[in-house]
Amino acid sequence: MPIINSLQEIIQQGESALQQVPARHLTVHIDRLSTIFSNVKLPEVVAEAVNRYWPTLKIIFDHRAWDTRTMESLCRSCKFAVRTCGRSMGITIGAMLLEIQTLYQQHNQSCFLYLSSEVIKIFGSDPSCASYLTCLIQTLFNHTIQLLRTIQDFTARPDIADDCFLLASRCIRYCPDLFVPTEIFPRLVDCAMAGVTIQHREACKSILCFLSDTFDLAKSPEGEKYRDLINTIVLQRGATLARIMIASLTGALPSGRLEEVSYVLLSLSRAFGGNMLNWTRDCIALIPPQALTDSERSRFLTIISDASSGSSLGSLTDRFAEISEVCRRNKAVQD
Repeated sequence: MPIINSLQEIIQQGESALQQVPARHLTVHIDRLSTIFSNVKLPEVVAEAVNRYWPTLKIIFDHRAWDTRTMESLCRSCKFAVRTCGRSMGITIGAMLLEIQTLYQQHNQSCFLYLSSEVIKIFGSDPSCASYLTCLIQTLFNHTIQLLRTIQDFTARPDIADDCFLLASRCIRYCPDLFVPTEIFPRLVDCAMAGVTIQHREACKSILCFLSDTFDLAKSPEGEKYRDLINTIVLQRGATLARIMIASLTGALPSGRLEEVSYVLLSLSRAFGGNMLNWTRDCIALIPPQALTDSERSRFLTIISDASSGSSLGSLTDRFAEISEVCRRNKAVQD
């Protein structure tokens, strides 16, 4: 294949040349490979090509892992390969996952998380993949939690935050058995709480989605076997979670996040009705009376109560928006 031949010619010039060549000299060929992998709808044929050319791609992974542009191009190509090949990919998928989880710990490239999300979507429900997917999940999340300790860390690396919690939501949906019962899950909930007020739109949405997916799982028939575990995790953190989400509603996050914040509050209320009402009551008690009247406090509690009783998001969002607007107009609430 001419594309691979061009990459091999660069590689054959030696390690130093491969390290120094401009990224565009690599990505022009890798992007063409992506086009082939995404448009040739013959899983076995593409899988055979990926298997044959993996040694070449691995060399680029190994020697250019510091180079974000090249890694993004290469991960995009691998993503299309995974999507096209599916389970036809064979042993190459294991080699690919070992590569990215090793390199992620060294170079912190968010595209490795993004590629892993695609892998989870395709292979997450396959029992034969459970062993190496468990290793992948644990390795990636363990390292990410070390990177994202404070809101300042989230702000500095919104790409990692975005792709980390996109991956976490994928794990909840496609392989909860490999994720929810592990020690990494409550640590990731803590991580989400630390970073949910990030101002970056996509990263914030990914974190909010992870939280609502967690609460929804606890309430769903499919999540019954995880319910006690999730209940324990959330009840230990409930008061703080409620305070963070109410702060997000009332000014800590831009009004453009209102729908996502409202849905997290709805999910939390549905799953933890009476507790959520108590947490909310304690939170709004901290708001000065000149900022929120008794009538407005009562309305807020009624919204949470209605959410607990099963009211739809559509019927609640406007009511949440009214409370949000009242609080945003009054600086005392945000303080």
